[in-house]
Amino acid sequence: MDVDWTPFLKAVDPHWKQVKMLFAEHHFLTIICGFFAVLMTISFYKFLKSISPALVGFVLMLILAILVLHWVQTRTEPEVLKPFIDMIAPFFPEVPASTPPPVRR
Repeated sequence: MDVDWTPFLKAVDPHWKQVKMLFAEHHFLTIICGFFAVLMTISFYKFLKSISPALVGFVLMLILAILVLHWVQTRTEPEVLKPFIDMIAPFFPEVPASTPPPVRR
């Protein structure tokens, strides 16, 4: 039995291009990692709180700090935070010249 996959591939092609473009942007991976870090923090919330309530805040602040530093280096921050990131960006190193800058839309 020989199945012609051409109609299926034509229908899936635009969606596949969108998925490939999404994963090609390196900051998407950062968002996914941040999402899982927050989920892990929430799932371990009771355990962390039993040790020290300040530990939960420390972990959340650490996640936020890593995300802000990533935004400073790659300049992929949300438009709302652009003035703040512009203010602190001169104090941090820039992206190396060999790495192409991310595409902003």
